[in-house]
Amino acid sequence: SGKFEGIELQLQQLGGKVFLLDHFHPELKGKYSAVFQNFAQDTCDALIFGQEHLKKYEHIVMVQKNQKEPLERYDGLCRFCHQHNFKHSYIDTTRNRTIEKGEVYMVVDDRDLVFLLKQAATQGLELGSDFGIISYNDTSLKEILAGGITTLSTDFVQMGRTIASLMLNNGAEIRTIENPWTLNLRKSI
Repeated sequence: SGKFEGIELQLQQLGGKVFLLDHFHPELKGKYSAVFQNFAQDTCDALIFGQEHLKKYEHIVMVQKNQKEPLERYDGLCRFCHQHNFKHSYIDTTRNRTIEKGEVYMVVDDRDLVFLLKQAATQGLELGSDFGIISYNDTSLKEILAGGITTLSTDFVQMGRTIASLMLNNGAEIRTIENPWTLNLRKSI
């Protein structure tokens, strides 16, 4: 519900073939071809994949603005935290936040990443030992920033290839395909 309320009616009004990309609502399965991210499962699975690196922390903080970003990410974080005994919380910005030792921040917006790095310098905290950062969506800059920022990223190149192949097939077969993710482990956790 929420963002997707009434979406099926809107989609039906579009002429021609419709292909859905990135975010998918289960009620549309079998009606439209889609390549999507499973935000909750991807977040939970990525944290499980990186859990050896997370053991030195106790609190995972999801940082994202509600209205723009999928809340399912936080669902995946909560599932992981309940299974592996981490505290968790949800905030919409790291601006003016004091970092506590033992926190890991899962950051969507790069501005929040900058706020954290500036605040850590002010507090004299060391990234990767006193606190951690996992940033969504990998970039070349994150490979080198602060010695390397760990990222959780869907494979956008693969997403493009998959949607192109569905379109080249002219939608002859309706398929719902989950796009793969990668946790790029770097110094920040």
